[in-house]
Formats: sequence, C-alpha cells, structure tokens
Amino acid sequence: MATSWTPKLTNVAGINGTAGTGRYAVSEGICSFTGQIVAKKETSAASEAGFGMTLPVPAAAGCRYVFQASLDGRDADNGVWTGEAQLYAGSDGSKIDRIRVTGAANGGALVSIEHLYGDVEGAAEAEIITVTGSYPIA
Repeated sequence: MATSWTPKLTNVAGINGTAGTGRYAVSEGICSFTGQIVAKKETSAASEAGFGMTLPVPAAAGCRYVFQASLDGRDADNGVWTGEAQLYAGSDGSKIDRIRVTGAANGGALVSIEHLYGDVEGAAEAEIITVTGSYPIA
C-alpha cells in the first residue's frame, strides 16, 4: 500500500517557491517512490550543484544510487528533459544530492537543475520535476 509524503527541494537559495507531492511503499527493506516538485514561484539553487530532493525514508549508506528524473518545462520552455537523480555513497541517505537532466550544450550532457522560473517570464504554468526509483532503506 502506497503512503503519501511531501518531498522538498534541497540546496535552495532564499525562498523555496515549490510544492511537493509523492507516494512511496516499503517492502522487504526496499523503498519504491515517485516524488514530484512543482515550481509555483521562481526558485534558485544555492550553488552550482543544483537542487536535490528529500527522500521519504533514509537510504542505506555506502552505495551510490541513481534514479530516473524528468523536468517538464511546461509553458516556460514547452519541453520535457530526462536525466538522473543521484544519491552519493558519502551522503547521510536522507536526500537525493543532485538532480540532473539533459542540457542543450555539450551534446546533451547532463546538467544540474539550478533555476525554476515558476510564475516569472511569462510562464503560465510551472515546471515540474519528477523523480522515480527504488533503494534499500537504512
């Protein structure tokens, strides 16, 4: 049975203008989840590392986990970019460290998401970040 949780962006500079929704289930020590972050207002990352996201339950330490990620540009850019969300081995397991999607430069290399327009620059609808995956719990 899936449980609701409210994912939050991490590494945010100033005010976090996003709202999160998510579902997760834990079975036999594995947490499967889908978390969604919606930019309601302009939001910027505190560093070039870009945004991360909280997890519903802590991950087991000592491994690097990679999850599927997407950024829906909605009215801001009218596109969907795919990429990965990473949880590093040195992390405390409470959050995803980086969310990256394909960029326009460098042959589509993965780039960190550092800014969400939200309601500025003519965007009628916000960008949406979605992260999906599973991992062993602590």
